[in-house]
Amino acid sequence: MDNKKNIWPIGIAIFLIIMVCMIVLTVYLSIKSAPEDDNTYFSTRQIVDKNINNILENQNQLEKQYKFYYIDKNYNNKELIRKINKKSTMPIELSLNEPFELNIKIIDNNDNIIDSAKVEAIITRFATSKFDKNLGELTKIDNIFKSNKVILEKGDWKVMIKITIENKSAFFEQYIRIKD
Repeated sequence: MDNKKNIWPIGIAIFLIIMVCMIVLTVYLSIKSAPEDDNTYFSTRQIVDKNINNILENQNQLEKQYKFYYIDKNYNNKELIRKINKKSTMPIELSLNEPFELNIKIIDNNDNIIDSAKVEAIITRFATSKFDKNLGELTKIDNIFKSNKVILEKGDWKVMIKITIENKSAFFEQYIRIKD
């Protein structure tokens, strides 16, 4: 009779225990480091997912009826963009400690200036919403919706803009780069 011990069952048990520990650790880390909401449509992901068709339909209707412009520091009208991207969108470039002020102009298809809109804005980083700066509702001065001036740290930022007209909302973004 051979007295050799078979260690396969112990190896399999150790492997299974390590796998269970890894799964528990993965779940723990994913819960602790949950992704942040990016407020793209000024709401939570769950609400946006539920209402995305209605949001996009309202956006399309407003874009057919109105023209939305960002006014740069040289007083040029630049069309607002729905969704920006670091690679293909030209940023507004500002120097460090140069204040940023958001100026929005809305006109209808007959070139009449719209004054019944509500314009809100948030400035955020691309990857996180930790550094959000809520500009709140913009003030209408001389047919232009203006934000308060804000000083931003160096880096890439985006302004998320919500424009509401007659209970319908359109959402736009503007890319900002702060350099030395």
